This record gives sequence, structure tokens and C-alpha cells, in this order.
Amino acid sequence: MTTISTELQTQDLEFPVNLKPAEITFGNFDEMKKWLTDYAATYKDVVITEQTFKDDKKVRAQMRALKKKIDDRRITIKRDVNKPLDEFEGKVKELTTILDNVIGPIDKGIKFYDQAVKDKKKQHVIQLITDLTESNNLTVNAIQFNNKWLNATSTDKNVVEEVNAQIDAINAEQARLDGERLIITNYAKAVELDSQGWLAMVNDGKSAAEVMKLMDAARERIKTQKAIEADKQKKREEYEAAMAKLEAEKPTVEVNNKKLDPETGEILADKLESEQAEIKTIDLTLELKNVRSAQTYLLRDYLTDNGFDFTMVKK
Repeated sequence: MTTISTELQTQDLEFPVNLKPAEITFGNFDEMKKWLTDYAATYKDVVITEQTFKDDKKVRAQMRALKKKIDDRRITIKRDVNKPLDEFEGKVKELTTILDNVIGPIDKGIKFYDQAVKDKKKQHVIQLITDLTESNNLTVNAIQFNNKWLNATSTDKNVVEEVNAQIDAINAEQARLDGERLIITNYAKAVELDSQGWLAMVNDGKSAAEVMKLMDAARERIKTQKAIEADKQKKREEYEAAMAKLEAEKPTVEVNNKKLDPETGEILADKLESEQAEIKTIDLTLELKNVRSAQTYLLRDYLTDNGFDFTMVKK
């Protein structure tokens, strides 16, 4: 691209445009206006009748013809008045088109140069951020980029100060989260709860104090559920013991070395073996997708409250 250094001395250019306002005279305007006003007044409350119909049509035609004549004269005069203006605007358009042919390429080049400067500065700023984040064991993505850093007035000192401020805030927040997690981990160990789910709540923004309250509530539910299960087990054992006693005291009849119920004829040994058959257990793996943290806490509490032996694994 050829560089043109010629400076146009626009202050030396003159535009000798002379304007003489057009003069339009309407000699008999007042007389014509008065005549037409008086004539129109005679038709203000006109009523068309059979006797006046033909004459009224003739008057209407005359008035329309007069209106057209006046308007045609207006159009002719306006065209004559506008003719020098149209010629002047055409000449101005020629000059401004020439100027646009100069402005356009320069404007395009300036925008291209500005963008190149910004791109170069952006690479430089990103490198500054990279150096600062790597020395703090962070990634560039951890920093919120400020487009003001690309301005010509922005200096490296400004960028470094603002990035360091963000890094300090990130480190402070990380230290706070680490402290909250340590509190929850120790508390979960003390109250014999799995810390994994509770730590997720800290990651979601809850404070250690809030999580510990929820942990205490969960412990109470577990305690209550265990008491209920223990009571159920005790009643179940008492019932089975009572039934076994009744069965033992119940009279039987022996036929072919098999004990029969004298009332039903049922083979008691087979019944006893069936009742004593070992209950089979199975292992299930449940995979949940697109689950929110709060839902996992509800699922964990439900399984715990209902006596399920389970392990939650986060992928």
C-alpha cells in the first residue's frame, strides 16, 4: 500500500456560492381570496333540488377547473424555483463523491490498523495474565477479562494491579472454602457421618454453620429411624417366638414319619423348612444422571431412613 503524506490545505479552499432568494408575487391575491370567500358563502348551506341540479353541476365543474388552474400554476412556479437548487445540489454531490473516494479507503485502513493494534495488545495482556496466574497456580480462565485493558490509555501497571486484585480475591475465597471444608470433614468424622455429600453443599455456597445444622437434623432422623427399626425388630422377634411356642405346643399326628397338622393335614416339617428358608439379598447399582446436589442429599436421607446399605459414588 502506497503511503500518501500530502496534506490538503482545506483552509485555502473557498466555496463562492451566491444565493439570491427567489421572489414570487401574487398581485391580485387579496381580491381573489375575497371574491372566492364571498362566493363560497353562498353555497355554505346549499340544498340540491331538481330545479338547481343542472346549474349546481355546472358550478362544481367551474370550481374544479379553477382549482386545477391555480394548482397547475403552483407546480410550474415550484419547478422553476427548484431548478437552480437541483443544479446546485448536483454540483455539491459531485464534490462530496470525490471526497468520499478519499475518506473511504483511509477510514478502512485506520480501522484495520486500530484492530491490529488491539489484537497485538490483547496478546500482550493475555501473556501478562498468564504469567501472573501461573505463578499463583491458577489458569487464565480464572481471571475475568476487562476490555478496558485494550484501550490505548491502559498501561501494564493497570493490568497487573487489577489482575493481582482478582487473584487475591480468588485465593481468599479458596482459603475460606478450604477452612469450611475442614470444619465439615472434622465434624462429619466426629458425628460418624459420610462427609462427601456435606462437602458438596459447601461447594454450592452454604456455610459450615448451615451445613452442620443440616447434619444435626440428619443425625436426629437417623437416630429416630434406628429406634423405630429396633422397635419393629423387637416386636417381630417377640411375635416369632410366640408363634414358635404355639407351634411347639400344638398337637400333631405322625404318618410315615412325618408330622401332620391334625386340623389341616399339612406337613409341618415342610412348612417349618419353608419359613426358615434364608432370605436372598441382591446388589443393585443405580446410575443417576443430571442430578442436582440437593436431590442427592434427599436420596441419601431416604435410603438411610429406610435401612438401605448403600455407597454413593460421584462420577
